[in-house]
Amino acid sequence: MKRIIGIYTENKNSVQFYIRGTMENFQPLSSDPKDLRRFFEFEKAAEIIYRVDKNFIQYTSSIGRKHIYDHREGTDKSFYFKWVSFKEENIHISNPYLHHITGQPTLTAVKRYNDEYIVVDFDMLKLLEELRLIEHNSAFEKVNTYIMASGGILLGIVSIFLILYGGYIFFHMIYSPKTGEAVMHEIFTSIISITIGLAIYDLAKTIVENDVLFKTFNYGNDLQNRTLTKFLTSIIIALSIESLMAVFKIVLDDYSKLINAFYLVLGVTLLILGTAVFNMLSRQEK
Repeated sequence: MKRIIGIYTENKNSVQFYIRGTMENFQPLSSDPKDLRRFFEFEKAAEIIYRVDKNFIQYTSSIGRKHIYDHREGTDKSFYFKWVSFKEENIHISNPYLHHITGQPTLTAVKRYNDEYIVVDFDMLKLLEELRLIEHNSAFEKVNTYIMASGGILLGIVSIFLILYGGYIFFHMIYSPKTGEAVMHEIFTSIISITIGLAIYDLAKTIVENDVLFKTFNYGNDLQNRTLTKFLTSIIIALSIESLMAVFKIVLDDYSKLINAFYLVLGVTLLILGTAVFNMLSRQEK
C-alpha cells in the first residue's frame, strides 16, 4: 500500500481531476441498482456504489460489480459526512484507506446530487493502472503467486525433512550407543541438520506469508533485511558448529591439518563481520 500511496501522492491533482470529471458526468435517473450499475460500464476502477439521502442515511444497497450487499441499506453515514465539505464544489474525494469489504487501498468520491449523495469507492490499484501511472498485470501476478507458493511449500517440505532427519540421527545415537569421535560426529550432524532446517523453514514461512497469503505493498526493504539477517544467522550458527567439529576431529587425528580448521573459522568470522556491516548499513538507510 505504501507504494500505491506514494504514486498517488505524486500525481494527486491528475487523479482527482479524473475522478471529478467521471463523477460529474454520471447522472443516474433513479436509485435502481441497474441504473447505478451503469457507472461500472465506463469506469473500470469503481468497485462499489450507493446513495445516501439528505439525512445521511444510506437508502440503497451497496452495489458492487458482482454482488449486492443488502445489509448496508439503512446505515447511518452521518459520522463519515462530518469530514466531507461541499463549500467549493459538489464533489468530495477522501484520503486513501483500506476498504472494509474488498480489503484493497481505496479512494471514496462523494457527489452531491439533487439534495442527496452518490458515493463511489475506487480501487486505487486499478485506478492508477487505468491512468497509466503504474504497471500491473493480473495474469502475471497470479502466475508469480503460484510459483512463489510452490517454492515456499517445497522449501517447507525440505525443512521438515531436515528437522526430522536431525531428530532421527539423535535418537539413533541414543539407541545405538557409540563412543569417541562417532558420538561427537552424530551430535554435531544432528544439530546442523536441525539448525539449517529451521532456517529454511523460516525462509519458506516468510515467502508464503508475504508473497502468497498476505501480499501487500507495505513491507519494503525492512522485512527483506530482517529475513536475510535471520537466514544468515542460522547459516553462521551451522558453520560455527561445523568448525568446532572440524577442530575436534583434527585434534583427535592429525595436528598438521589444523590450518584447514583455521580457514573455516576465518570464513565464519568474515561472514559474521559481513552480516554486522549489512545490519549497520541497513539502519543508516532508515
